Amino acid sequence: MSLPSQFKSARRAGVPLIAITTPDPAATVATIANCDLSPILTWDVANGFKAVNEAGKLVLGNIDVEQGLDPISMLEQASRLPDDSILFVLNGGKIIEAIGLPWVQRVWNLRDSFKRNRRTLVLIGVSIKLPLELELDFVCFDEPLPGPDQLYEIAKQIDEAAVASCPDRPRSDEATLQRIVDAISGLSAFQAEQVVAMAVRKDGFDFTTLWELKRQLIEQTPGLSIWRGNERFSDICGLDNVKSYLLRKLNGKRRYGAIVFLDEIEKLLAGATEGTADSSGVSQGFLQALLVYMQDNAVSGLIFLGHPGAGKSMVAKAAGNEAGIPTIAFDLNAMKASLVGESESRIRSALKVVTAVSTGRPLFIATCNKIAVLPPELRRRFTAGTFFFDLPDANERDAIWRHYMAKYELPEQKRPNDNGWTGAEIKSCCEIAWELDVSLEEASRYIVPVSKADPDGIERLRKEAVGRYISASYPGPYQLPTESGFSRKVLA
Repeated sequence: MSLPSQFKSARRAGVPLIAITTPDPAATVATIANCDLSPILTWDVANGFKAVNEAGKLVLGNIDVEQGLDPISMLEQASRLPDDSILFVLNGGKIIEAIGLPWVQRVWNLRDSFKRNRRTLVLIGVSIKLPLELELDFVCFDEPLPGPDQLYEIAKQIDEAAVASCPDRPRSDEATLQRIVDAISGLSAFQAEQVVAMAVRKDGFDFTTLWELKRQLIEQTPGLSIWRGNERFSDICGLDNVKSYLLRKLNGKRRYGAIVFLDEIEKLLAGATEGTADSSGVSQGFLQALLVYMQDNAVSGLIFLGHPGAGKSMVAKAAGNEAGIPTIAFDLNAMKASLVGESESRIRSALKVVTAVSTGRPLFIATCNKIAVLPPELRRRFTAGTFFFDLPDANERDAIWRHYMAKYELPEQKRPNDNGWTGAEIKSCCEIAWELDVSLEEASRYIVPVSKADPDGIERLRKEAVGRYISASYPGPYQLPTESGFSRKVLA
């Protein structure tokens, strides 16, 4: 049900207090005003009372505007509004934060009188956190970001306006308009209008500018960033099983709209589990938000488990480029805030952006070094599988050496003893040899492989993975390697 329909239902039921969270409050007020002939007013701390429609102008004449400039006096004036009136208080959540109990009490005092006369007080803003004293008295609506149909109309209107102002400019075809919709998914209606207008050119649209402007706007959301790398699976040696699976999944029937990348998820959710819970409740709130979102939206997800440097992050980041969709880095730590309730509001806003950017079809990929610390209920949400990334075997290491020696233009030469090395360590060795202009043997003296630094950790992780998780390198469950050469055991 759309927000205007929800609002109408609440009005028919005589709901006196409503809170609306929306990415574009002005557009939301205008949309509701187009569907309701009741007297509608807005109030904000800068402008005081303003009429939204003709019926609102008649009411405005009976209000002492000068007396209604501060938030408390505004509520006194609101108590005198005629029957059936609607008053939108812009950024009402911020007023609650600034004034606190005196304003909360006055809002609560309006409840019964507003219900009797079918009047409605609406707190509206990008983020609203109601105090406990008001939670049970408000009906809350959360407006999503605009969907494909609304964005298509925005793109079409701007394209037609561009043609009207420049008759020689070609009109965009359906394929171009759909490309624009894909590029601006995840933006508010106002942001989308600005971005599309800035990308207009005499010969069409500049899609490079369009995507870059979109990335910049999305990254204004705390904790979200768009990966700008150009890695492809062909740049990753080995790990054939997980790459093959991802290619089939990304090109399958569901057609995902974005990759959501949670790097080292066990650290992002540190403090969320029983026995390690943080006293603020923020980590537990983040965990709950993820659980509910993944459950309610039937989100598909994969967990990449393995040793540091084994290629987990590389595969996750390259997946979006393979499918031609954005990869959104989801950093829960960057969403934490000092004010009570603000952290939870940030993750809700971030998930709303994820939904819009992916058109409701995100694929979550989480990397992890210690899966045992993840709550079982979270692991169950990642229904697409858990892949184990072991140290590369001899054949994979040979391919990795050849790849990075070519990348750094190193001559063919004797390689160091690389038994137990990760792909990241081979890359580092080649980079050092190139930068210092030394042999690979000499460069290897500056490398301490993780197999030497933490042999017990590697052995522990391998034993945990046997038979439980899918191998990232070969089909089927993970099997322990042999002692020599890290080749795989063949099970009878």
